[in-house]
Amino acid sequence: MTRLPAAIFCDFDGTISRRDVGYNLFRHFSGGKNEALLPDWKAGRLSTRDCLLQEAAMVRAGEDEILAFLEQFELDRGFVTFEKLCRQSNVDLIIVSDGLDFYIRHILRRYGQDHLPVLANSGTIHGDRLIVGFVHDNHSCRRCGSCKGERMAEYRQRRGSPVQLIFVGDGYSDTCATAVADVIFAKKDLERFCVANHIAHYTYDDFNDVARQLVTSGYLKNS
Repeated sequence: MTRLPAAIFCDFDGTISRRDVGYNLFRHFSGGKNEALLPDWKAGRLSTRDCLLQEAAMVRAGEDEILAFLEQFELDRGFVTFEKLCRQSNVDLIIVSDGLDFYIRHILRRYGQDHLPVLANSGTIHGDRLIVGFVHDNHSCRRCGSCKGERMAEYRQRRGSPVQLIFVGDGYSDTCATAVADVIFAKKDLERFCVANHIAHYTYDDFNDVARQLVTSGYLKNS
């Protein structure tokens, strides 16, 4: 059976990275004050944009201190091999995140993965302040900073030819992607969301699991 061409969209925090970088960064540099925002964010009473702006306002740290903090974070043990497999299969691999681009690119650079496209909110450090910006417009979503579902839909429209959209994620910020994706890989909070809403998905532990399933399904070629 011939498969349609595929494109793979991956969340970063807790998916490509083994731990949630944004959560830990804000918790560390706010002294844990950001924790008070999370119940309202998870319940949908606080948008990601408002949450990020409030979290960033709590941060007082310079670039050297923040970048040194980021050195502890590692990528999923199977991601570099997975990226190579996508490249060899001529399948687009795109990072979609509701976190901040500066820490995503910094960590990717350590692994030689900074060539990958990153669709995320912007973060810049000025003195001891972290400045958050929103460079992607959401047309209908009012919850997300950069809506993953909308970014994926935009890709499909730009491509202009039939394509299977595959999404890999793990959390609350990934739920919008499930309305657009043709194939979903889910764990943790995203898996619980899929189960509660009867959304078909594959479970996974790391990107080795994702690679095996996509090779078996014919989306990727195991050369």
